[in-house]
Amino acid sequence: MRGPVREQTERIRAVLALGGVPWGDLDDGLQQVRLKLLTEEARGAGSIRDRDAWTAVVASRVAVDWHRARTREADLRARLAARWERHRGTEHAQEDLPLALSVASCLESLSRPQRQVITLRYYMDLSVAEIASLLEIPAGTVKSRLHAAAAVLRDRLTEEGADRRG
Repeated sequence: MRGPVREQTERIRAVLALGGVPWGDLDDGLQQVRLKLLTEEARGAGSIRDRDAWTAVVASRVAVDWHRARTREADLRARLAARWERHRGTEHAQEDLPLALSVASCLESLSRPQRQVITLRYYMDLSVAEIASLLEIPAGTVKSRLHAAAAVLRDRLTEEGADRRG
């Protein structure tokens, strides 16, 4: 005989799978549902009347969120690929190569959110409002991340320039 926890786990996985979440991502979705359940139960006793129904609804919302995230990422990849194709044929001077490599190296050292907004703003020419809409964050957050990332890039590129001269 199977326990109630095992049955609930299988039910959540089924809802996620029916929602289109790939097999390999079901465990991540299951953990998200469990975390939301624990959070809701910690808020107060009795807030969840029917635990099975609640977890099914939350699992379906997690599936929707999964699709939204994948759509957003696919859109970003397509836009970056299109921009790459436009600039691929453009000739660049050999003396620009060291600077381009330094910038690429410095970009890798940024945090993921900072690198994301820098890429969208300066490589894809998106406005602050477009970035905020695309990432579903406030415009002020985009501005803050851009400011902080630009400061880090400026400092690191200045250091690298001084290291090469000195």
